[in-house]
Amino acid sequence: MTAGPTFSPERLAALRSGELAEVRAAIAGLPREELAAWLATPEGEDVLRTVFARMPERYTGGPVDGPQTARWEVERTSADTLAYDLVLTEDSCEVRETGNSGEPTVTLALDAVSFVEMASAAAQGMDLLLQGRLRIQGDVNLAIRMESLFGLADPGGPA
Repeated sequence: MTAGPTFSPERLAALRSGELAEVRAAIAGLPREELAAWLATPEGEDVLRTVFARMPERYTGGPVDGPQTARWEVERTSADTLAYDLVLTEDSCEVRETGNSGEPTVTLALDAVSFVEMASAAAQGMDLLLQGRLRIQGDVNLAIRMESLFGLADPGGPA
């Protein structure tokens, strides 16, 4: 694997911050190819794993018909796909390595740049779906609710 681009310390700090507004600012105007190459590096992988680790903090909950498993498959250019299962209940979100949760209720597959855009509310899942950058298999209704379950329903809004 070749080394990806090098970002300024300020951009790296913003990407690692987990703060939606800071992440949106860090990716604004950045060419997709450059961000995709960086997300394929070990440093970029670490940021993606941190996003998953912090998902339980962002989970707002809501009515869910028993435990539901949402599998996320994040495809990276020239690197392994990252996959995690989120086991969702009315008031909790547990992040697990894929394969430890049984069959998922829904699987959401997208490229790493689209995942960062969606996770930071820089893009809406429905737009990504219509552009062919998000693929859904299984319970589409749960997939549609994902952004609201994580407080991301208003792209570009306050963090």
